[in-house]
Amino acid sequence: MTHDRGYVSDSINNRTGHNLASVENEDGLRLPDNISLTDGLTEDEAVAIALWNNARFQADLTGLGFSRADLIEAGMLSNPVFSIFLPAGPKQMEATLFTPIESLLQRPYRLSVAKLSAERVAENLVQSGLNLVRDVMITYTNLTFSQALVNIAKEETELNDEILTIVQARLQAGEISGLEETAFQLEAARKQRTLVGYTRDATILDAELKIFLGLEQEENTLKLVPTQFDINRNFNFEDLLTVAYAARPDIRAAEIAIEEAGKRLGWERSKIFKFTAIVDYNERGRSGSEFGPGAMFELPIFNWNNGKITRSKAQFEQAVREYVAIKQDIAFKVREAYTNYLSAQEALKVLSSDILPSAITVADKAGKRYSVGEIAYQDFLEFKRQLLNSRLIEAESVAELHRASAQLRHSLGFKQDMLKTKESEFAELNNEL
Repeated sequence: MTHDRGYVSDSINNRTGHNLASVENEDGLRLPDNISLTDGLTEDEAVAIALWNNARFQADLTGLGFSRADLIEAGMLSNPVFSIFLPAGPKQMEATLFTPIESLLQRPYRLSVAKLSAERVAENLVQSGLNLVRDVMITYTNLTFSQALVNIAKEETELNDEILTIVQARLQAGEISGLEETAFQLEAARKQRTLVGYTRDATILDAELKIFLGLEQEENTLKLVPTQFDINRNFNFEDLLTVAYAARPDIRAAEIAIEEAGKRLGWERSKIFKFTAIVDYNERGRSGSEFGPGAMFELPIFNWNNGKITRSKAQFEQAVREYVAIKQDIAFKVREAYTNYLSAQEALKVLSSDILPSAITVADKAGKRYSVGEIAYQDFLEFKRQLLNSRLIEAESVAELHRASAQLRHSLGFKQDMLKTKESEFAELNNEL
């Protein structure tokens, strides 16, 4: 198997459903087929665009070229050395050909190390691609949440303006004091400042997502299409951990690093013996021109390549310990993501089944009571503000679940299809925001 760009593309595609741009499409901004920014951008489309255009990831992919060069170099043999003594006076012409046999004997070791190194680099690049997918998903979620906050803050600002107008009228009528009116003004100013902050955050996140997608030249604000998933799905931690150990590219890269270090140790040991074949030619021997074979080898008396062998042993031990560390880190990441997912899932369930319906019911009842004159308009607006606060909590809970899902999928190497997001599944929930 060739661990090249195609391998990295296929591996990422098997996990995310998206491949990399072909080599001829590398330069310039290119959008995958059937993706347009004019009809809105889904999370899935954002991931596809990022894998094609993200500058940092494209720079990382150039590492495949170094691996390919190392593999070519490993397969090459040392050139023979030819020496000649020209005839001068009584000196006859003499020529010698030296062929380093150790280069041929060490070639299998070099090729094994280079192939494993190329495989390790490819697996690490797959992991880099999955890291990019996670970052895009989280940034997409943060921008969606931030835009929802801006919309809610605008509604709150409009409500506060209405309430402040009523308060000022009541002040003129002598129903309230100037101190009470000042309190309402301060609240309105605070909400206005909150709106400014939310707008700033949304602008920054929009720019950040554009950088991830390679769309930094895009002037228009990205129009995002809400994505959701079933919040009632349950998972078993042990099953998830098994999936992670089997699917994570970084743990596969750590396994390859151990094998690579072992091969390198064998290679360094083979360097103890250096052998060169010799063919000698003399112009005038006893029987005329003479050819004769010979050999030259280094006697391993003082130097047994101890330094490099010791270094290779240390690298092997380091690779083994690194594998253990990565495995432990994966177990923690899966546990952390799993716990955060369950927490966010439970919080959204409670909100969707209890808090938000209650807030909607109370606001509806307040509207009916106001329509028959049972409560004042200002009181009705207060109930509407409470509903907006509930929607603010809802938006935060939805975003938290999205982030937890992205982290959980990433911790599993994006091999758990049950966690894939779906467009329009909870469209009504997002439209309310």
